[in-house]
Amino acid sequence: MRMKHREYIFLGILSTSCLLFLFGNSIIPTTNAQGSTSNSTFDLKLDNKSYPITYNMSGGTIDNMIAMKENSTLVIDLVTNDNGNLTLELPRNIMDSKNPQNEDEDYVIFADGLQIAADQITTNNQVRTLSIDFDNGVEQIEIAGTRIVPEFGPLSAILLAVSVIGVLAVTSKLGKFRGLRNS
Repeated sequence: MRMKHREYIFLGILSTSCLLFLFGNSIIPTTNAQGSTSNSTFDLKLDNKSYPITYNMSGGTIDNMIAMKENSTLVIDLVTNDNGNLTLELPRNIMDSKNPQNEDEDYVIFADGLQIAADQITTNNQVRTLSIDFDNGVEQIEIAGTRIVPEFGPLSAILLAVSVIGVLAVTSKLGKFRGLRNS
């Protein structure tokens, strides 16, 4: 009976470690970019890779953009000088919002912490384009979806594989030990 208790503790610690690694702090700051009234691109840095985000902005500039993987949110820091509009192309391979039936779901948009509406201008298999109106003085827009990719980097996959192999090895050894003990 005592051996079973140890197995559960080991599996619990291993599972918790994997979850903390996979979903731990993943806020990665990016470099500054200036917006304009023509299409611009911001290189979103995520897991040491750059993902281009195309946007068009009036009424201010984008100061910074970060992806928060733990809550599937894109945070955009702004410097505004007038009421304006941010039109943003969100590539589905970077960020998306879907329900459990894999159907498109509206993004939830916040301006300085207050929920606001956004228009979805374009939607296809590659991109969803949002148009977000904001007031002068807004410093931050958050776009919450259901996932930000890459959800699991290559190191996470390796860690998961090693963890599974470790659990199988320990379980196998304990099974052999029990077999010897019961004979």
